[in-house]
Amino acid sequence: MKILFLSNSEKYDYSICPRGIFAINHYLKEFGNELTELGKHDMLNFYRVYKKIKPDIIVTSWIPAGIVPIFFKKLGLIKTPIVHQWDDYYTEQMTNYPKSIIRFMENYCIKTSDYITTVSKYNEILAKKLGKKVFFIPHGIENRTIKTKINLNKLKTNPKNIKIIYIGEQSKYKKTDEIINAMKKISGDLFLVGKVNQEFKKISGKNIHFLGEVDPREIKSILIQGDILVNPSDQDSNFKFFEYISAKKPILGFDGRPNYFFKNRENALLTKDFEKGLLELANNKELRLKLIKNISKIKTFSWVEIAKKHQEVYEKILSQRKT
Repeated sequence: MKILFLSNSEKYDYSICPRGIFAINHYLKEFGNELTELGKHDMLNFYRVYKKIKPDIIVTSWIPAGIVPIFFKKLGLIKTPIVHQWDDYYTEQMTNYPKSIIRFMENYCIKTSDYITTVSKYNEILAKKLGKKVFFIPHGIENRTIKTKINLNKLKTNPKNIKIIYIGEQSKYKKTDEIINAMKKISGDLFLVGKVNQEFKKISGKNIHFLGEVDPREIKSILIQGDILVNPSDQDSNFKFFEYISAKKPILGFDGRPNYFFKNRENALLTKDFEKGLLELANNKELRLKLIKNISKIKTFSWVEIAKKHQEVYEKILSQRKT
């Protein structure tokens, strides 16, 4: 299968531990597919590349990239099916551009792409409301794990404190600062894994530990040391949720979009008051055990399996067009 892939990435990282679109594209190539990738500075070359390789399918990720093949299809210059990976909330996240323009582009891209794949149950529902053929494919997890040298017990300010872990981007959009503020009244230690936000570090107490960036293969080895895994952002689809699920620990999330994926108080505790939520989980062992039992029932997939699911979707689309 010949695949033409368009996104905003200029460098595709196929290092020792590919994740996200890097993992999907990496394994699609390993499966024997011919995959050509165009970054945001290659968009002017799209039609020339399209004519040269004659792809069986076009896959886009990132809204401006999604608009490009749609433009040529509207002109009648291409007939290849277009699949958009709707894996973000573009209108909220692309803050460097006028919101009204991004909202229009996002809606137009979703409405006019032939098919949609998404890691978000929330986006899946929106796509169905627009009458689109949509395929939900979750994020994968890294199954090539290695043991970490980080020992959280040695970093705790008090041996009796519970261990709370957050991994990923440290920003106001992800509400990381709200978790840091909630820790002021919690008898626990918060460990943050990821690129350090120096502004957040300035406002943090002694029970906040910035571990910095680590090898993704170490993540699970760190997570299983925790008592509570927290994800405060209003998202139902980021990497950390699936890594948290794989670690089989109690999850504290935001009472918003995560409701589309989790069942509150059954397999995760969802709240808008993180201090209250942390206190409840810290003091309620029965609830923690219940969440662990139920979160263990959610199946996770390796990135190889996720890439296979994408390939199966593309093969299904092509087979239906031939019949």
